[in-house]
Amino acid sequence: MRRVLVLLPLLVAALAGGCGTADGSAEPSRAATRSAPALPERAPTPSPVPVEGGLVSAVPRPTPATPTGSSSAAGTSGTSGKAGSASLVGDTRNQVVWAPLSDPSAVRSEGSVGSTKAWSTSKVLVVAAYLDTVVDGDPSRIPSTERGWIRAALTASDGDAVVAVRERIPGSPGAAITSVLRSIGDTSTVAPDRSQGAMSWSPREQVRFMAALAAGRVVSPEASAFLLEQMRPIPQHRWGLGTIGASAFKGGWLTPSSETRQMGIVDGYAVAIITVGQGPAVVQTDGDAAHVEQMNRLAAILATRLR
Repeated sequence: MRRVLVLLPLLVAALAGGCGTADGSAEPSRAATRSAPALPERAPTPSPVPVEGGLVSAVPRPTPATPTGSSSAAGTSGTSGKAGSASLVGDTRNQVVWAPLSDPSAVRSEGSVGSTKAWSTSKVLVVAAYLDTVVDGDPSRIPSTERGWIRAALTASDGDAVVAVRERIPGSPGAAITSVLRSIGDTSTVAPDRSQGAMSWSPREQVRFMAALAAGRVVSPEASAFLLEQMRPIPQHRWGLGTIGASAFKGGWLTPSSETRQMGIVDGYAVAIITVGQGPAVVQTDGDAAHVEQMNRLAAILATRLR
């Protein structure tokens, strides 16, 4: 009896997926994905406690220490004082990148990070590849079931939904995604066939992608407009860029020690913000943890740069 009680929590944890892992590491079989007409909403693991503002309970883990070699200034940039006076110069755990839509080549950046895993920002790429290969860039041809999966993937960051969408892509999903990126001038990002959340996608290339979306150059003008319309997070995920008026954005997160990031459109700019394990982490609706407080601070810093 004791052995059963010990194994049960491990089985539950193994079945749960989140904003990062559900992009490939805990996926349903192809047969199960194709036969399911709809996807159930996943319960978060562990069960969070709702608090004010729509967020949920903080992860009961200590804030990661500043990595060896990082200065104390770099470890605290953007975490105290007014956003307007904060600086990310020399910071190696936080970065903001932006470019005006009127001149996307004029990219500006402040701060830097050494790790750039895409996590659930990659869900947008999966959907773009689906639009390119399955419906020939025409969103009106998306079947109702797939349309529901896309909505769940890009608004609630549903991992099962994006896997179901990816299963519809013929041939190599990684090659299809990489082809979309090459078509807009990204010559460095390479997507795998599975676990796209673990791929590296730099904030600068995310700004390039968002600028291309705004210009209607991702797959087709109709596909680009469709993606921007779908990139409207549920209320619980509208921290960060959502606090400074982003018209469209998508985030990615996983653990208290990994990246939390967002890319989007704010006031005529393509933007991206990222933090690597900075500040307290908060459990989200998918059961994974995001650095909400630090992302709000980075968004505030970005807003001052855009002005």
